[in-house]
Amino acid sequence: MRFGGVTLMVSDVAATASFYANAFGLSQVFADPDGTFVVLGSGVAEEQPASALTIEHWRKIENYARPTSPGGFRVLLEHEDVDAVYDSALAAGATDALPPTIRPWGQKVAAVRDPNGVIVEIGEPIAYR
Repeated sequence: MRFGGVTLMVSDVAATASFYANAFGLSQVFADPDGTFVVLGSGVAEEQPASALTIEHWRKIENYARPTSPGGFRVLLEHEDVDAVYDSALAAGATDALPPTIRPWGQKVAAVRDPNGVIVEIGEPIAYR
């Protein structure tokens, strides 16, 4: 089995896609002509689809209820310069969730909330063993 990626179910696809592009530099890989979903990537999404972030209108799929709050998950983005990405996200309209800090295992991380309330964690790349 292969992990296929994350889809954020939102009310405003265009605004959310614009936020992720401005805050984190993600680029559009695909957009549905009717504007109900957009796929964003970091430049490797074409080779590794699981690295893509899909933003979809919650009404796109039948029987999906409108989200009333973000679920119990976070989106994790890796970057060597956590401080710069954190500052960029705040400038693009994110709210602070965790200022840049060093975790006990030595990784620098920070976290923000996107305009939908989803937690986005920015972390230095780390090798899992």
